[in-house]
Amino acid sequence: MTLRDMIEELELCPLHLTDELDVEVSAPYCGDLLSDVLAHIPPQGMWLTIQGHVNIIAVAQLRDVACVVLVNGMAPDPQTIAKAKLQEINLCGSEKTSAELCMRLANML
Repeated sequence: MTLRDMIEELELCPLHLTDELDVEVSAPYCGDLLSDVLAHIPPQGMWLTIQGHVNIIAVAQLRDVACVVLVNGMAPDPQTIAKAKLQEINLCGSEKTSAELCMRLANML
């Protein structure tokens, strides 16, 4: 399923979107420990996290993440949005929990 479709189906709030919305998302990945995400998220994965600091963008770029989704209504630091724009990383938010989104994603992929 494409990132564009997932954003719509999951009712995600776009914080920064690139032109790369037709990429096929490989799998969801829930994680808040950056080293764990670096080691395990698949390329083109959708990363669900509560972390809103700028380092998530570096991890997303290193692992070629399709989109970072801040869950539980977490707001990113202003520097995080600026870095997402600079590095062309898709960044969205959601009021839902990681568990809620993963359960919905499991039925979509």
